[in-house]
This record gives sequence, structure tokens and C-alpha cells, in this order.
Amino acid sequence: MVSTEVVRRQINNLAGSIPFWYKPELRELPKIMREGEILQDIVFGRYEGGTALLCATNYRVLLVDKKPMFLTVEDIRYDMVAEVDFAHYFLGATMHLRSFSKDLKFKSFKQIELRKFTSHIQDKVMEQRSRTMEMANGERQAVHSAIPMQVFETEDSHMTDMQARSLLPVNKDQWYKINPQPLPPNPYARPSMITRRRIGRFDYVEK
Repeated sequence: MVSTEVVRRQINNLAGSIPFWYKPELRELPKIMREGEILQDIVFGRYEGGTALLCATNYRVLLVDKKPMFLTVEDIRYDMVAEVDFAHYFLGATMHLRSFSKDLKFKSFKQIELRKFTSHIQDKVMEQRSRTMEMANGERQAVHSAIPMQVFETEDSHMTDMQARSLLPVNKDQWYKINPQPLPPNPYARPSMITRRRIGRFDYVEK
């Protein structure tokens, strides 16, 4: 949970004037965000469930929809995003965000703001994938940097040292051809931290 005052200052710097009907979503944000999480972009609009607040932080994309007796939260990490599309028309624009477990369509009359939001998500996704590829390449190079030492005992053997070496790989390509290394885990197969949920008035909410 993040301080309400900190979140309010970040929102004022990003969005300026805020329509009054989005106040419930803004009050929920401090309860959803984690320590160290910073709002980097924000846009107001609609999705399949009605009006909602769409936020981009340094960790993820958050959709918050707060209505009387109901709360809907969508959480999509940048490393889970598969595709982001943007289209604008006469009186608005649409962003289509696809992940490996969600399909979100968000519409807004703020064409410029939504296009800027889409570009921000695309930049964060590319940054995350570049970092993942660099880490995977670094681990692969570290594993392939040396071949295990080969020791040959010939005193009690019928083969000479040269004959034994001819039967075993003596360079990296030959060694790893017969000893393949496991591939690094796929970072996009991990589930998202938060899934969509609705809270009714009879549900118990821990304070």
C-alpha cells in the first residue's frame, strides 16, 4: 500500500483536472499500488464493464473500476503483454491490449492521451524484453564459457591418451552438441499478480 498523499501528488502531475465520477477509482489506487511503485501515465475511459481508470506504473498496467458495492481490478505486467494496438476515429480512440491471459479493449475520447499511453506501454514492453534477452544471453555465455576438464588415466587402460581423446569432444561445439544445455525459463509463462475480481456488499474485506 502506498501513501494516499503520494498518489494524489502523482495524479495531479500527470492528469491535472480529474472528472468527479472517477473519484472512487482514485481513492482505490493507494490500496492497490505497492511500495516503490510510481504512476507514470494515466488515462480515463471505458472498457467492457463501463467507465474505468487506466494507469501505467513502473511495474505494470492497472485498470481500476470502482462502483457502488463492486470493485474490478485488472493487473497486466509488462512482461506478460503480447501485443498492443491503437486506433483513433472521429470522436475517440481505442487501445487493444493483449496478454497471455487477458484481452483488454479500452476506449477514450482523449485521443492524444490514449496514444501517448499506448506508446508508453510499447516502450516498457520492449525494455522488459530486451532486459530478459540480455539476461538469458549472459547466462548462456557463462554456461558455455568453459568445457569440463577431461582427465585420462592410461596406466591401467588398453587405450592410449591420444586414442581416448579421439573418442571424446575436444571443443565447445562438439561438447555441447552431445551435452545440450537446458533453455532458460520462459518469463512470459508466469501468471499475472492480480486477476479480475468483483467484490459484493456481502463479501468480507480484510482491513
